[in-house]
Amino acid sequence: MRHLDIDFSQLELPQGWRDKAQQLSDSLRDAKNEKQRSEIINKNQDHWKVVKPLLASLFNYKCWYTEAPQQGTDVDVDHFRPKKRVQETLSTVTPHEGYWWLAFCLQNYRYSCIVANRRRIDVVTGVTGGKADHFPLCDESKRAQTPDCDLEDEQAVLLDPLKATDVQLLQFKPDGEAMPRFSKEKHARKFMRADQSIVFYNLNHSDFVRCRIELRNKIDKDVSAAKRYFNKLETGDADNDLAYEQAIYRLCKMRSKEAPFSSFCIAYMDEFMHKPEYEGVLDAVYL
Repeated sequence: MRHLDIDFSQLELPQGWRDKAQQLSDSLRDAKNEKQRSEIINKNQDHWKVVKPLLASLFNYKCWYTEAPQQGTDVDVDHFRPKKRVQETLSTVTPHEGYWWLAFCLQNYRYSCIVANRRRIDVVTGVTGGKADHFPLCDESKRAQTPDCDLEDEQAVLLDPLKATDVQLLQFKPDGEAMPRFSKEKHARKFMRADQSIVFYNLNHSDFVRCRIELRNKIDKDVSAAKRYFNKLETGDADNDLAYEQAIYRLCKMRSKEAPFSSFCIAYMDEFMHKPEYEGVLDAVYL
């Protein structure tokens, strides 16, 4: 997961989109009950689907949660705060009706792959993941119930790619698995948020882990090549210099925000910085 610094007010939306979104939001506020609100939302799903291509382009057509490329696959516009119901409250006396007032709010949309957004079982691991209508809070008593509530008081459990401090709570193992950056013993809340987000967003789905391992192998190959070429830079061999530059370029590309699973690539490459035998070899990668 990478931080996305998006100013939604500056996005070039389809003509009339904002006005219609406001009209639909007003109609939801005027609705007499949950049934009427549900009907309005169901009839107007195309309103958020039409901005899907725009949201996709903001992160090079990668899922905002997993960084998985989304060419030729089914994708969703996820409502970060669920629009109809909240799974965590369904067993309570008064289940939450969902954040219906955010159904047509652009700031509540996240471009998501179906593996992260829909509940499903990983056939390889048997683990069930997917966000769906889940939205756990650190303190359930703080949950917003009406449009007038301050959403920032909620303290969401799930990490949000739009918050720079949230994405910093994740780290990766060399074997491609996502893990909490902070320990459970010293940072219980940080650990819990990262740990639950990994499950709900399906960050360790076997397909994603396999892709990260493939990238790890490419990184190992290019780092090894870069080291070999770096040690021969003093020979004045132009072909060697070019080969070194190309190896560094490939590593830089894998770290770029546009690249698939780039947060893993960054985490894995950074491990080489602490090894004496690679001193100076990868300095250009961090410029």
